[in-house]
Amino acid sequence: MMKSDDELRSIRDSVALVGRLSDSLVHIGPFSLGIDGVLSWAPGLGDLYSTVAGAFIVVQGARAGVPGAVLGGAALLLACRTVVGAVPVAGSAFADFFTAHKWAAAMIVRSIDERLGVLDASAGAAPRAPIRSAAGGGVARA
Repeated sequence: MMKSDDELRSIRDSVALVGRLSDSLVHIGPFSLGIDGVLSWAPGLGDLYSTVAGAFIVVQGARAGVPGAVLGGAALLLACRTVVGAVPVAGSAFADFFTAHKWAAAMIVRSIDERLGVLDASAGAAPRAPIRSAAGGGVARA
C-alpha cells in the first residue's frame, strides 16, 4: 500500500527525531552526544535503548517503503553498534563515538526524501528549494 506524502513526511520526521535525540543532543567541538551515548554507561539500559531506537528506525523505514538495501545497511549499522556496545567499558566508549542511530536515520530520511522528490538523486542529493513564480504566486520546484 502506497503511503501519502503526508504519511511519508510524518515517518521521515519521526526517524530524523530519533536519530538526532539518540546521537546529537549536545555538540562538543567535532563530537556530539545523545541519549544513546549517555545511557550506554548504564549496564543493560543502554543496550535496551539502542535496540528499541534502532528497531524503531528500521521499522519506520520499512513502513515508508524504503528499499531493502537501505534498510539492510541501516540494520547492519545498528546491529554493530548494539553488539559492540555490549562490551563492558570499551563498548560504552565506542557508543559515544559510533553514532549509528544518526547514520541509519540519515540513510532512511534520504531515501524518503528521494521518494518525496525533495532530493534530486542524480545531482548529488542537493535539496531542491521551492521557487515562487512571479505570476500566480504558485510554488514550483527548481
